[in-house]
Amino acid sequence: MLTLYTAIGTLKFKKCPNGKSLPTVINSGQEYGLSDHELILWSCLAFQVLQIHELENAYTFRLENSDKKQALPFSHYLNRLLLRGLIVKGEGLTGVDALYRLFGELHIMPVVNTFPIRLFTYIQLRLEGKANNADIGKYLRKAKYTPMEKTILRLAQEVPITTAELVTCVELGKENLPSGQMLDELYQNPKNSFQTLAEDAQIHHIQYPVLQAIGNLYLNKQISFQRL
Repeated sequence: MLTLYTAIGTLKFKKCPNGKSLPTVINSGQEYGLSDHELILWSCLAFQVLQIHELENAYTFRLENSDKKQALPFSHYLNRLLLRGLIVKGEGLTGVDALYRLFGELHIMPVVNTFPIRLFTYIQLRLEGKANNADIGKYLRKAKYTPMEKTILRLAQEVPITTAELVTCVELGKENLPSGQMLDELYQNPKNSFQTLAEDAQIHHIQYPVLQAIGNLYLNKQISFQRL
């Protein structure tokens, strides 16, 4: 069994009365303050999809290169973030199954792709040793999208939509409809919900391009996920 993890929500730094900034993740309008160790762990999974050993290695590396001292085991902070719904996981017999179980019930939220954000991303990667001077043009250019990625971004900009809904729409050949009409088509049966769509989906080759496009957009910081 393969288990994949990712982070959900949007990170903000909230100004406190004492003048300090509190790292806060916003998900579905709710604010969740993070401790220093929770922030390190959550940030390891922001725009990333990792297995447990990859996550622990990334957390340990960042912890050792910070001025924080680990007071409690890695599993403590992971379980806290899972319990609060700021980290989610998906399990499956294959990578595709696990990825679908990870993304299926999450709502896709477009990320504003402005020049300052692209510049910040490059600077961050440069400081982490993951980019060099020759890479700057690649990171500052606007991303080019595949037809499927364009469809996903268009639908997500019109209305909050889940991966399960997108996968089902493609399977039914309804992805080119306006989002409102598309969702009406999906929910003609009042017993249906995005949770039941996620549970009932049988993953096959028709759906692979959808999952691949969602994964690419997420890893390239073009979308984020929330649980509404």
